[in-house]
Amino acid sequence: MKNKNKPLTEKQKKFIRKHQHELSVDAIAKRLSVSPEQVRRYLEAGGARLSRKKLLLFRIAMVLLPVLFFLLLEAILRLSNYGGNLSLFIEAPGEYSDYYMCNPNVGRRYFFMQSTIPDPPLELFLKQKPTNGYRIFVLGGSTAAGYPYGNNIMFTRVLQKRLADAFPERYIEVINTAIPAINSYTLLDFMDEILEQQPDMLLIYAGHNEFYGALGVGSNESMGKFRGFVKFYLKLERYKTFLFLRDILAKVTKQTSEWLFGGSPAKPSGTLMERMVAEQTIPYGSPLYQLGRRQFAGNLEDILRQAKKAGVPVVLSELVSNIRDMKPFVSVAADSLPPAGDVFRQARVAEQAGEYDTARQLYYRAKDLDALRFRATEDFNAVIHELARRYNVPVVPLRRFFEQKSPHGLMGDNLFLEHLHPNVDGYFLMADAFFETLRQHRMISREWKPDRLRPAAYYRETWGLTELDTIYANLRIRILKGNWPFKPRWQKNMAMANYHPTTLAESLAVKIILNDKYTAEMAHVDLAKRYERLGQYVNAFREYYANLYATPQNISPYIHAANMLIKARQFARALPILYQSLKVEETAFAYKWIGQILLDRGNLDEAIPFLEKALNVIPNDAQLLYNLAGARALQNEFEQALALLQKLETIQPGFPGARDLMQQIKKVIYDQKK
Repeated sequence: MKNKNKPLTEKQKKFIRKHQHELSVDAIAKRLSVSPEQVRRYLEAGGARLSRKKLLLFRIAMVLLPVLFFLLLEAILRLSNYGGNLSLFIEAPGEYSDYYMCNPNVGRRYFFMQSTIPDPPLELFLKQKPTNGYRIFVLGGSTAAGYPYGNNIMFTRVLQKRLADAFPERYIEVINTAIPAINSYTLLDFMDEILEQQPDMLLIYAGHNEFYGALGVGSNESMGKFRGFVKFYLKLERYKTFLFLRDILAKVTKQTSEWLFGGSPAKPSGTLMERMVAEQTIPYGSPLYQLGRRQFAGNLEDILRQAKKAGVPVVLSELVSNIRDMKPFVSVAADSLPPAGDVFRQARVAEQAGEYDTARQLYYRAKDLDALRFRATEDFNAVIHELARRYNVPVVPLRRFFEQKSPHGLMGDNLFLEHLHPNVDGYFLMADAFFETLRQHRMISREWKPDRLRPAAYYRETWGLTELDTIYANLRIRILKGNWPFKPRWQKNMAMANYHPTTLAESLAVKIILNDKYTAEMAHVDLAKRYERLGQYVNAFREYYANLYATPQNISPYIHAANMLIKARQFARALPILYQSLKVEETAFAYKWIGQILLDRGNLDEAIPFLEKALNVIPNDAQLLYNLAGARALQNEFEQALALLQKLETIQPGFPGARDLMQQIKKVIYDQKK
């Protein structure tokens, strides 16, 4: 008892501080052979305060350590630019430094299970929006992107040209952000970045990819089936650490799938259409179907709400697809609903009996009952119309446009290449439908001057489209149809193995498909050069002219196209292209030939300013000196004409006709002085 009343030693105090949280006061007292009261007095006097502070700091450190680790990891990944720049818009390279462009890598945000990732069209728009500018952004999937054609056949290119002709006083930009195999989640994710670019209007054609597009409820690129979680996931994608962890998880998943099942969602031999599908059977009205429909409605409403808050008008469009000539992919009976195949056969019988209205209804019903959800149901069009009514936005009546151009109103192979994507006529019809909707609702301007509006047929007939574009598109469709779901999964795709090109155009189309670095634009140039060597200048012109629509900010196709027409001596056709080229870039070539053509027409007052502008850039061009001297002489400006000819004599003595013209001018000057 005597020991228990002695003062605590430092060793005993240390023991109390160390074990105060794990042992009771009585237990500590017993271990130290002291009284519980001594232990209690020490604790109450604050003897363990330092220990508590250390414990608190330790606990804080334990919490902060993983946070600091991830902050450091995020900093390292950003410094190393892990994953690259995934912004929607990036600065265009080189000579296009005044422009932004759609980022070819933006698809990495949404596709993490695929070996090849789809990208948006090649689109440029000015960094600095002009004061007379009108900027339209287009959102959608593969149809909006112009699949399977190149950049020159997108309906947006046609629409931009028609709007530019209708409003020559405005600088019209139509920027297409569409990407194959994406759905409304991507559109919603793009909104903040699009609104930063001062849009004047948004056009939306989307809905077919809602189930199998990236992050869809039936997709291999899914992150769950609930909108709230997926939207949170899209916010996290702004962090490099999250992308890093996601990519690791994707690699592990793909490797495990290959080990266990001998394949993966990134199967390189499959088309993107095949690789995106996880749920092959989604019956009409099923819980998964309802989730997809609600996903579309919710995301589209968020887009409309965001646009309305920013004061940006939106135009929606009905969705169309091949109902007559594409039978259902998957036919199953679900609840009280008949199999899609049975309904499709009933539609065929009704059509053969001449009951076209009944056949049309049955074809639509068969399409909606198709359990493989590559074509949007009419429920989606109902969602589009309902949201348009609530938010007071126009809807492009695309179904009516397509039905009116189809025999008996039955949309089929007359306008589609397969189940979904329009052919060339279909894409031009889409452009017409959007154009007429904008005109009807007096968008862009209250006044649409009739004398500026050319018929849709004019653009279809004069567009930059060649045999190469058609061959390339048909080959892509051939490959698509060589795979599931057009063929059984077990059947090897022999589309290219059985294809043997017989012309240069066919060989170049194959090269585009097999070589990722060889583009359709390159193929058009190679084919044009071949025609030029053969002296087939008009054919060469057509290839360059196709590139004019594919890359409208590139001066090269304007100059080459005009040059081929000049070589073919079709000056009247060359003149408008030369004028158009000056809106892209002022060149001595354009000034020289505009002046020359106007001079040949006898329009001296118009020709001379162009010839002089060309001479300021290329002062030693012999032909230009001769032409300008002749023009000055015709305007009785003989001294100026003589000075130009004397300069020509020093540059190229003996230039054809120069000495005769000089003698004539000298004689006139002499006679005037006399």
